[in-house]
Amino acid sequence: MKKTEPKTYYVRMARAGETDKVAAFYQDNKHHNVRERGKEILKQHIDDGSVVIIEAEDGTIVASSVCYAHSTTEDGKETVKWVEMGSTRIAGLNGFPGVFDIMSTTQILRSYLVEPPEDCFVAHMEHAPIQGIADRLGWRRLNDVPDGLLKSSDQTINAEDAKDRSKDWFRLGVEGLPVMAKYMMDALNKPTLTNKKTGEEIKISFERSTFFKTFKTNIENLAQRNYGSVDTPDLNQGVRQHRDTWLKRRFR
Repeated sequence: MKKTEPKTYYVRMARAGETDKVAAFYQDNKHHNVRERGKEILKQHIDDGSVVIIEAEDGTIVASSVCYAHSTTEDGKETVKWVEMGSTRIAGLNGFPGVFDIMSTTQILRSYLVEPPEDCFVAHMEHAPIQGIADRLGWRRLNDVPDGLLKSSDQTINAEDAKDRSKDWFRLGVEGLPVMAKYMMDALNKPTLTNKKTGEEIKISFERSTFFKTFKTNIENLAQRNYGSVDTPDLNQGVRQHRDTWLKRRFR
């Protein structure tokens, strides 16, 4: 019997004009661990290039994630201090290990290279299995959650879906970037994912992504670095300063 050719799913950033399509995906695939955001919030982040999607060959969205920039004002100057990886929803690809890896690494590496936060990356993750995956990817629990982060993040959530989010926050600093880059290179070099229960295979492609066409070599370079242990992070080393220094050394 001839083996069926695996279906291909494409990773890319959502484009301006796709707000209705992305909003419909979230409405059709609600989950109690994914807070609802309004269409205007989604439009703003899509226009900024901060929404990553995975789509089927026909363009149907099967996964989406959003990066939210959170600012503080000090001495009259507004600074993006944290970037939150949020609204991560995967539907239709359940049982394929590695999909969350692809979503999170795409978001973090894109943000690091294009619009890094002053301090670190953060994520609110209540689901234990996701927390376990995040731990493997270099995230560590954030015990002292800044009030400014909570206040800014809550402003992105629909009022009717608001609830206490003071716990279950995680951070990823400079030390976790090579970990993320290594997983991304694995996804690029080994695009086939296998469903553990059914044995079905799918392929993940980045050919529709302008970001990866532009930065693949830089991600390869980043994967070879070692910036220290994620278990003993240097809290004084901000992501933006690190990115700026790295770019100066990289592009001469």
